[in-house]
Amino acid sequence: MSDGSAAASTVVSTPAAAVATAQLIRQSRDRLARSDPEGARELATRAAADPAARAEALSIIAVCHRVRDEYADALTAAQEATELARAAGDPAVEGRARSELARLVLATGDTAEALEESTTALALAESSGDLHAVIPALATVANVYLVMQQFDLVVRLCERGAEMARLVGDEVAHGVMLDTGACGVTALAWAARANGDEEAAAAHAADAAERSRAAMLIARRLGHRRNEAAAIANLAEELAFAGRPADALELLESWDLDPERDSTYTVTHHHDTRGLIHLALNQHDDAVTMFTRALDLAESTSAALTAAEHLAEAHEQRGDLGAALTAYKRFHQLYCLVASETAQRIARVTAVRMETELAKATAEQERRRADGLLRISLEDPLTGLANRRRLDDELATGVDGHTIALIDVDHFKLVNDRYSHQVGDEVLRTLAALLRAGCRSGDIAARYGGEEFALLFFGRPDAEAMEAADRIRRLVEEHSWSAVAPGLRITVSIGVASGPDLLAVADLRLYQAKHAGRNRVVGPPAPARTDRAA
Repeated sequence: MSDGSAAASTVVSTPAAAVATAQLIRQSRDRLARSDPEGARELATRAAADPAARAEALSIIAVCHRVRDEYADALTAAQEATELARAAGDPAVEGRARSELARLVLATGDTAEALEESTTALALAESSGDLHAVIPALATVANVYLVMQQFDLVVRLCERGAEMARLVGDEVAHGVMLDTGACGVTALAWAARANGDEEAAAAHAADAAERSRAAMLIARRLGHRRNEAAAIANLAEELAFAGRPADALELLESWDLDPERDSTYTVTHHHDTRGLIHLALNQHDDAVTMFTRALDLAESTSAALTAAEHLAEAHEQRGDLGAALTAYKRFHQLYCLVASETAQRIARVTAVRMETELAKATAEQERRRADGLLRISLEDPLTGLANRRRLDDELATGVDGHTIALIDVDHFKLVNDRYSHQVGDEVLRTLAALLRAGCRSGDIAARYGGEEFALLFFGRPDAEAMEAADRIRRLVEEHSWSAVAPGLRITVSIGVASGPDLLAVADLRLYQAKHAGRNRVVGPPAPARTDRAA
């Protein structure tokens, strides 16, 4: 792999060279954003010759390799970028590099590790204070959650990223975040329809269309053809979902595909999307034509797989079972090929990771930095509260002067079973807001795990902690939960404790509160009163 390694040790950075290198970095990012990975890689390789910029350049080179399916080379570049950025104490660049590592891990199907890597990258980027680094880190976490089908989190992360991009004036990122968020909202619309909630499905579809339309207009104003084409295709799918296939088809036909300017992915995506809309309009011959074009032009096996599946469905709906069987056989062949390619990709990535881990196992322990830079986010992504790690870190400094209240939502499983997991998530978010409103500045509200929360009080006597806990209990009981779901009622049980074993004692008292009938607080017994004779 020729990524400028030889030149890096001989070039000495000067102010003039630094300016030139920064320009190369900007140009390479712009080339990458405009679907030119080869041009971006060439520019980034030149920038990598400057030792001061090598880590950032390598993080760009890693992306260039990934989009070309060169996963082993991408992983090597991303790992080197991570190590260099860490050694230089540059959390912004380390966050970018680790975001790329997360995407590579995600490509192997390891969503748990991808989530851990991506949240680490986000924490690093946030600690740098560089919003330009935070935005791509948010995009990576959103991408992981998209694969995990946590669509409400995808939408929240994209909204946050879009607002950041707007604040820093990055219109390209703003549009991309809007359109990615639209994909999450569309997924919520499909989920609502599957649950028989057409009202929610229609609302989500309208929301998604609004986001994609805004992304389309931004890309059009900037002359960013690839992003405009992607937004148009997504908007067309959203219009078709909302029962407007004719409008969707008119929108797609308004886009003049140009193989000289549009990537193969863009052309294939548009043909496939147009085929789906023809299918929705019962225009089977036109659908077959579009899916056949998409299959012939597909730039990847996975894209061909999708087109073949749709082509088989179109032939079947047209009544041509022989052609449908032929297309299905092609689909099956492609399915086996995709599985083989995935296995090979996993093997390549795993081999590089194992080699790196074996070579650096000892050094990794020594590289643990004393400055305590966070490796994972200390915020619970669903509720925005502190997470279990943050709480444990706080308690590890000592428990003197601390009182804790462990809070558990009563009958939470019934909420999920009766109303849906989406309603359950909204209950947890609302409860988090009530906890924030009910505790003092300086106290810590945390999501302890599942439907369990914790309030860590500082410098409160037991009696005051009990009063605060009961106030929280009343806030929850008296809240208008019908705004979340009609007929919904939520209560909590709370255990309060202080002293050396406060967590264990609070947990025991929470258990007692549950078994005493729920919706109550159990804490330290009130001190006995001593009456003096007159």
